[in-house]
Amino acid sequence: MKKITMIEESFLVDDETNALMLVWPDIYKEKIFWHNLLRIYYEIINIIISNDCFITLVHHENANIKNDLSEINYKLSDINENFISLYEYNYDDIWIRDYGPKIIKSGLSKLNFNGYGNKYIHQNDRLFFNNFIKKNPMNSKELFGEIIMEGGNIINSTRDYIFNKNPIAAHNSLSWSEVKKEIKLLFSKSMHGDCYFIDIKPLTGDDTNGHIDNLVRFKDDKHILYMSTDDKNHPDYEKLKKLENQLAILITQTNDISFMTPINHTCNDLVRNKSGSILPFSYLNFIRVKDVIIFPMNLNTSSKTKRDIKILFPDKKIYFIESSALLNEFGGLHCCSNNFIK
Repeated sequence: MKKITMIEESFLVDDETNALMLVWPDIYKEKIFWHNLLRIYYEIINIIISNDCFITLVHHENANIKNDLSEINYKLSDINENFISLYEYNYDDIWIRDYGPKIIKSGLSKLNFNGYGNKYIHQNDRLFFNNFIKKNPMNSKELFGEIIMEGGNIINSTRDYIFNKNPIAAHNSLSWSEVKKEIKLLFSKSMHGDCYFIDIKPLTGDDTNGHIDNLVRFKDDKHILYMSTDDKNHPDYEKLKKLENQLAILITQTNDISFMTPINHTCNDLVRNKSGSILPFSYLNFIRVKDVIIFPMNLNTSSKTKRDIKILFPDKKIYFIESSALLNEFGGLHCCSNNFIK
């Protein structure tokens, strides 16, 4: 097995970045939720650019972004196009958080992607990093060797990293003990803090085997937020109680993380598709760039929930986007975006 690269390195936290990569979602043009997807993407672009941050739009060769937006009476020219760059690539799907470049102090790190354990076509997505580096030469590393690791299953502060074991174990052919040993070795050498693992089965409707960006996020170095529910009728009640218990143990094992705050979800927050199946909605799947945070919401999100979230970030610019259309393909705001630096 190719060994993990041993270097003194660390990933940036999201508020150290000033740009987002988005993959234009026209592969879903024939879906009934296409126009809602367009609205979501336009709102993300508008919020990011209005706060003097940048957007890189990845698109297919024959994409016509301006024409697409005209279908919902939006114009790209209504926002400052000087903050937008275009990158042509023949991608398979829009979830660039999982296969796009991960920002490290010295440049970019590659993530190894296999379509969530070969569930989906991914031949082009797994080569995105190599293609991007070839066209945009910069310092790059392959930190994870041959280990499959999606960006949506990594959360980090400036010191510490938390992963969910379940996707790593499910998507790798190596044994869990071998994978864990290799990851621990990498982080003990390259990071100033440590890495930790929770072990939670996926939320109802989640096809990633349980990415952590739906479950836990760092508020800051000392403080984590986590998905919770007190509603015993919620389909993920037992999983989320298990998550809470594991995090309570985790913060006793580190001097870095001192606080954990629940983000409550009730049955009213559940999102279903046309056939009635539950989709993996979570308020934790937010975008964060510099001092801007964009939270997902759905048609049932209460004003109290919004107020409670805003109170947690008094010094940040908080936005909400109704993002249920993304859930139809089992993703969210964080999943469809990738932090970057311009």
